[in-house]
Amino acid sequence: MAIRRKELECVPRVSRIQVQIESAIVTLDPASASSMFPSANRNGVYFFGCGRRVSRADLLEILNVFEVSEVQRFFIWMSPNPQEEEIIEWLRDSRLKPFKGTRYPTLIRSVEKVAPFRTPLDVRCVSRHEVEDNRDAVVRIFDPWPSSFFFESVEQAGFDHFLAYDGRTPVSAAILAHHGDFAYLGWAGTAEAYRGKGGQNALIRARLNRAAQLGCRVACAETLKMLKTSLGNLERNGFETVYHKKVFVWDG
Repeated sequence: MAIRRKELECVPRVSRIQVQIESAIVTLDPASASSMFPSANRNGVYFFGCGRRVSRADLLEILNVFEVSEVQRFFIWMSPNPQEEEIIEWLRDSRLKPFKGTRYPTLIRSVEKVAPFRTPLDVRCVSRHEVEDNRDAVVRIFDPWPSSFFFESVEQAGFDHFLAYDGRTPVSAAILAHHGDFAYLGWAGTAEAYRGKGGQNALIRARLNRAAQLGCRVACAETLKMLKTSLGNLERNGFETVYHKKVFVWDG
């Protein structure tokens, strides 16, 4: 939850609104509401039932936020919590349905220093200046997905940015977020022409070593089950799936 709040603090409020509801993190972005895919639709509810005991009234308050905003499609992401079965019953009663697409695994491993991954690419923790100087290359790395967060979060508290270079050209990118002794590896991409050259494996290990330097004890990462390469890279570097999020969709 702390990492998610850090992420939202970096995003301009004009494009995404964080609603202050004590029992969950709720994000609104009506412009993305047409997307049928949870990871591309930025209208969502996160950690409902994880921070404190919640009631059906809390859920109704959340549903009202989307109704007032006239958002026709949003997703509720369910992480394991003591009220999981009860909350799922409320969701079904409120006409939310399980998302039928890919699964969303959450993986963890302990943080410890690891050997750098052997690759001809040069991996660096980079500054805002380096990121801005390579803006076009970073956009290509994340294409066709948006790259804006990589620029918005650089040199913000709790974030470290990494690029893997082929000569002078960045070809892979990723971010390490950290809070206390917890590290989160996310926001990774590789330019299509350079996939399979070890960029993401190298970035995973570089971020683990940075997390160890920061005193973190646990590292977490998330991906999509359908992204076999991404999931395989994490597993080869010691990450293990601890649960799959249960995702429910409201489709007005």
